[in-house]
Amino acid sequence: MSILFAIQEDDAGMWCICRGQACLSNRLTLAQAITDARKLARDHHARTGLTASVDLISPEGTTRLGHYARPSAEPDDVAVA
Repeated sequence: MSILFAIQEDDAGMWCICRGQACLSNRLTLAQAITDARKLARDHHARTGLTASVDLISPEGTTRLGHYARPSAEPDDVAVA
């Protein structure tokens, strides 16, 4: 099982962190959203052992900003930040 923390821009130009349809944090600067989302993903992985990723969602596409997994969990997609 893999958990995704998505960073998305809102209509006001601020940033939010979402997990699925749930907004975990909003009204953040981009830098703060990235920092907080990576911390959430690292903490979740450390606590549960489950793979956790952070993606930045923008009109230009999706960019992976963090991926936390056991070394043998996903050998083709490991980019730990």
